[in-house]
Amino acid sequence: MHPTRPPDNRRPGHEAAGEWPQPSLWALLEARVERTPERVYLIEGREGGRQYTFGDLHARAARIAAALHRLGIGPGDVVSWQLPNWFEGVALAAAIDRVGAVSNPIITIYREQEMTFVCRQARSRVLVVPGVVRGTDHREIAAAVRAAAPDLEHVLTVRAAPGAGMQALEALEESAASLGSPSPPGPHDVSMLFYTSGTTADPKGVLHTPSTLGAVNHFHAKLFRPSPDDRTLLQFPLTHVGGILLFVMHQLRWGSSAVFMETYDPELAIELIARHGVTAAGGPPAVLQGMLGAQGFSAEKVRSVRLTGSGAADVSPELMRMATERFGSLAYRSYGMTECPILSCGAPADPEEKLHGTDGRPSPGCTARLVDDTGRPVPPGVEGEIEAYGPQLCVGYLDPALNAAFTADGFFRTGDLGILDQTGFLRITGRRKDIIIRKGENLSAKGIEDVLAEHPKIADVAVIGVPDRTSGERVCACVVLHTGAGDLSLAEIRAFMEVRQVMRQKIPEQLEILPELPRNATGKVRKDVLRARFRAAS
Repeated sequence: MHPTRPPDNRRPGHEAAGEWPQPSLWALLEARVERTPERVYLIEGREGGRQYTFGDLHARAARIAAALHRLGIGPGDVVSWQLPNWFEGVALAAAIDRVGAVSNPIITIYREQEMTFVCRQARSRVLVVPGVVRGTDHREIAAAVRAAAPDLEHVLTVRAAPGAGMQALEALEESAASLGSPSPPGPHDVSMLFYTSGTTADPKGVLHTPSTLGAVNHFHAKLFRPSPDDRTLLQFPLTHVGGILLFVMHQLRWGSSAVFMETYDPELAIELIARHGVTAAGGPPAVLQGMLGAQGFSAEKVRSVRLTGSGAADVSPELMRMATERFGSLAYRSYGMTECPILSCGAPADPEEKLHGTDGRPSPGCTARLVDDTGRPVPPGVEGEIEAYGPQLCVGYLDPALNAAFTADGFFRTGDLGILDQTGFLRITGRRKDIIIRKGENLSAKGIEDVLAEHPKIADVAVIGVPDRTSGERVCACVVLHTGAGDLSLAEIRAFMEVRQVMRQKIPEQLEILPELPRNATGKVRKDVLRARFRAAS
């Protein structure tokens, strides 16, 4: 597998800036084991959960690498894996890197349709799955995928008896002979293949190298001073790009530790923070909201937390204000995507109003260019589409046809709208497609959501446009109420927004109260689901 957008033209600039080259995952692990093999790396976030050192990780990864080698897996082969937040997932990722294969982590909500698409397009030779997780038997899905993916030769199970024609990874480890010299990918070879969440279309395969991924850890250290004493709490899928970057590569580089939650539980999260002295706890807005609303939340239990970050979806200023107040820590927003992680990020020295109300400045070495519909740059303070560039920018899509998303000079067209202010802070204002057109006037759903998020009765909100015979589209607010909030009427919302001098066109004309908003695994609201439901009803 090769980059579909070769990085050759980018190398001189990134190398001169010290951003490239970056070591592979296996090289990071080897270097860490030489320094601190006895330090704890991973703590299982459950009652009686085990702790694993970096030495444990190295030993397990070496055994898995030998097992993959026994199956004939080597440089360029794709190994797809769909595992919960388990130690085995990290060891497998390192093992894949050791043999020079391409690691393809897949989020666990993908089912037969998405899994088949991924394994067929990636031409995966191996698929690694668990058994039954939250009521779903992934072995059954794997069997169906194998029948539809002609290149898929091996299905391996972890912590589960193998199905027909499958093998248990643990059994392969026991019988595999040790490997000779490792053959990890070079700094500019494709080492990982991530698929985007794809809320409205087929997932897109994104190609990354050790250098594009390692660049995130490189500049992240300039924003936040890392320490071996840092302890982070993983509350979203390990198989997301953020899981690999911030809960595997970061710890290997700096010798710090992480607590892995297998499934998200806000009450358990608070207990784990208190029990293990977690110093950084954040995640998508839904995760942050869950922790802040947990019955067991107390200032005493979260006193160890120094950093609370949120991103991966729309983040309201009100949520960040609440996080700062209740955690007593630095709360900041970040913005990025699978193709270009952490394009912008808040930093400790930023003013509080910028930490809460913007998505930070572009990360060191990164550029956020805002353009109008013709592709011309817009001045500060004017909304435009965000075009992204930086050392962490991927080296293309697996499907080359999708590379039309890149500009001639190498920037990535994100499809997101934003405003850069005079001091360089970026504020995401919505999606190009997340626009409500009311009587020919474009209204940003994100701007309306930010206002509604301040309402004392509203815990969560998504705004969509639904067909209207008179205006073309009307504003529909889909809200989740705080426990004990009572009822909420459209008249209350109207009065609330009028007091805040919101233009009349932005005031919702339809209100839908829901028990929860539909979200994908990364916390993004499934607005396509909401639109389908309420447009049909209209």
